[in-house]
Amino acid sequence: MEALLNYTVKVGIGLLALYLFYFALLRRQNNFAFNRAYLLSAPLIALLLPLVTWPALLAPEAAVTQTLEAVRLGEVMVTARRPDNAAPGTAFAVSTVLAGLYLAGVLLIVAKLGRQLWQIRQMKSAATPVPAAVPAQVYQLHTHYPAFAFGSSIFLSKQQAQLSQQEQQQVLAHEMAHVQFGHTWDVLFYELLSAVLWFHPALWLLKQELRDVHEYQADAAVVEEHQTQQYTSLLSREALLTMGLPVGSHFTRPQVLKRLHMLQRQGQKPSWIRPLLVLPLLGGLAFMLARQQAAALPAAMQSQPLRTAVKPAVTEAAADEAQPSEETAKDQPYTYVEQMPSFEGGDTALLKFLGTNIRYPEDAKQAGVEGLVVLSFVVEQDGSLYDFQLVKGVSPSIDAEAMRVVKRMDGKWSPGRQNNQPVPVRYTIPVRFAIR
Repeated sequence: MEALLNYTVKVGIGLLALYLFYFALLRRQNNFAFNRAYLLSAPLIALLLPLVTWPALLAPEAAVTQTLEAVRLGEVMVTARRPDNAAPGTAFAVSTVLAGLYLAGVLLIVAKLGRQLWQIRQMKSAATPVPAAVPAQVYQLHTHYPAFAFGSSIFLSKQQAQLSQQEQQQVLAHEMAHVQFGHTWDVLFYELLSAVLWFHPALWLLKQELRDVHEYQADAAVVEEHQTQQYTSLLSREALLTMGLPVGSHFTRPQVLKRLHMLQRQGQKPSWIRPLLVLPLLGGLAFMLARQQAAALPAAMQSQPLRTAVKPAVTEAAADEAQPSEETAKDQPYTYVEQMPSFEGGDTALLKFLGTNIRYPEDAKQAGVEGLVVLSFVVEQDGSLYDFQLVKGVSPSIDAEAMRVVKRMDGKWSPGRQNNQPVPVRYTIPVRFAIR
């Protein structure tokens, strides 16, 4: 559940960042093909980026990774009984309610999409096929429903009879552009995404932006064959018609003012300066989301042996630049030495000490908070401990309790030795808190 929530938050961050970038820099650009590709790929990028794992040397948490690779004890388990005043299935009930709400939203949107598709099928059955000099099946509706395109079919409104021959050709050219560009599949793709990510407003905003781009592309195709002034006049007059089915590509939509504004830019050469800024955006998002993953303890390390790391390396260039003194180099903590530091009584005594002294915080127990805490510290030459670090936390109270007990181990260690000389060594301890 924790991993799923973490992934969902990252997806939300990615969607929001991608939408804000589009809104601020791209939505007023007339590079329609690029904008369409951006809007189609944005949800997929947001879904995939949290799964990216950068190599440790590329992530800013390289120090954290090195710490986790240091000498570490087998995972310590701290358990607690569920509070008597808490219902046995409280955590389960909350998860069930959330899952139920999510599935209800999914089913509602899928049902709405199914109803719209069924309506189109019914309209197609009642409509009359008409011959047209276009590579698509054209149907004449017997209602004043606005013209729209779906798949490879074009549906013309009964009001088309009130238009001039030239205006009818313009409407048909507009809908034919939707068919040729395959806009229906874009719409269906986003409808399915809306069912999966219905709870995130950025997805709905991206979907609306894509519908706008569809109209811009279709309008641009029309004015390549017809006069722009005549077409804009038709758009202005037909804008008063009602909306149609959301899954169709309609000739008249509420965004007609934006379409008219974009038509004024017809003939201007698209700029590639802003689209190129997508590259650093994607790099920054991938880096940020992967960096957050790097802070978590890799599952593969759960079974690593006690002593696995080496002393941190210092490059020759860095050494020449910094010119550290002999004392500084001597005091730099090791992560592996010939004789590792040990707790009084050995690992068994260390596990017993932690298990005996750590207490499950009451507030965390009441809230059902569980998880893995990873702590790190340095065992000095005299056996004292310093530089306590929280590598991975769960909650303030749990983190504080684990740190409190670890600090109580000060003075109970024998130092590590290298060449029979005591040296500082970094040590890592994972403590898992679980409610039974």
